[in-house]
Amino acid sequence: MAKQTVFRRNLVCALAPFLALLSFGASGQSNASSAHRTTYILPDGRILPEQKMDSLSNAWGKGRIAMVHSTQDDEKGIVHLVRVTDKMAKKREEESAKTEKALKEMIGKHAPDFTLKDLNGKKWRLSSLRGKVVVLNFWFTSCAPCIQEMPTLNDLVEKYEPEGVVFLALTFNDVKDVKDFLKEHKFEYTLLPESMEVNEKYKVSEFPVSFVIDRNGVFAASVAPDPDIKSTLTKSIESLL
Repeated sequence: MAKQTVFRRNLVCALAPFLALLSFGASGQSNASSAHRTTYILPDGRILPEQKMDSLSNAWGKGRIAMVHSTQDDEKGIVHLVRVTDKMAKKREEESAKTEKALKEMIGKHAPDFTLKDLNGKKWRLSSLRGKVVVLNFWFTSCAPCIQEMPTLNDLVEKYEPEGVVFLALTFNDVKDVKDFLKEHKFEYTLLPESMEVNEKYKVSEFPVSFVIDRNGVFAASVAPDPDIKSTLTKSIESLL
């Protein structure tokens, strides 16, 4: 089995308890919409271009960006960027530690089975993929860190899909939202929308997060975004081929 690992970095889209801290509506998760291109709004009302997110992270400090959006914001494709205070950062660290512990405890165990349909209506059942290495990515359409890592994830699909590795991306967004998203973004994973129940099974409360599952259906690694995610996932995949 591959080395049992959980990888993390500071800039993530944090949900669940951290959302409550920032007065997000939890319902914003399941009703998020990307009918419009995501617009990121700074505290002073200015719009931040998506490609400037790294610059903002450098200016505010790593881990100091929170993404606040209500259900109404999601319908318009709006995300408000909030600078995280020390108190907020401490709360997030506590919740992240819980998440990391939960992810570590999953390594070496069988991945929960699920059945979801892709954008074309084809059913995908995890247990039917035994004998193959499977890479899962949990994301959503207005998650900037999710979008930032997509070109790297696409490179992995190009390299390892011909070797039989299966790449599945799960999002709580619905089919229409994902299809609208794909009009402006390229994501080569097989996309499985409406995954909220699976997110809960996999204890996903921060995004993006990836799992590598071995040929026996066992968790080999979890990756909560890594600055060098290509190398990290490559090593895990290679160890299982």
